[in-house]
Amino acid sequence: ARGGYQQPSPSSLVSVPPTESNPGSSGRVCPRITLYSLLVKRYNTAILYCSTAGSDFKKTSAAVQRRREARELFENSAGPSASSHDPAMEQLLRERNAVENSMQGANSVLNQAASVRTELRSQGASLRGVTGTMAQIAGNIPGVDALIEKIRAKRLKDDRIVSGVVAGCILFTLWYLFA
Repeated sequence: ARGGYQQPSPSSLVSVPPTESNPGSSGRVCPRITLYSLLVKRYNTAILYCSTAGSDFKKTSAAVQRRREARELFENSAGPSASSHDPAMEQLLRERNAVENSMQGANSVLNQAASVRTELRSQGASLRGVTGTMAQIAGNIPGVDALIEKIRAKRLKDDRIVSGVVAGCILFTLWYLFA
């Protein structure tokens, strides 16, 4: 017997009793056809098993290789004396520390930006509330409306003066740098 497979003897084959669709059968099965069908089933099972086991083996060996590489990396970075022998590993560790510090800095900036955004939203809500309150006060008291308009006109005039001074400074600086 090859491959651990024992061929069944003709006496061990199952016989099929005569049926209405096959009334001429004697109840005996041709041992050669049954033997071939059993062999085909056995070979199909073996092929399926080998293909499944092969892919499992590839997955397992890839996982083992990844674990081995990770262990080697972490083994070398375990102590300062272990990493001092390999300059390439020292460079990689410096790069890892630099990337880690950069990530921490970026996270800090993002957290600060999120808190500033929250504060600005709350200030915007406060200012909208104040604007609505001022409009109500101006509507209730007739003299306040004219006073608010005078304040706005003065502020607009002051804004124009400040923007003119800033523009003059910029032009003077450019003239000084390029003259």
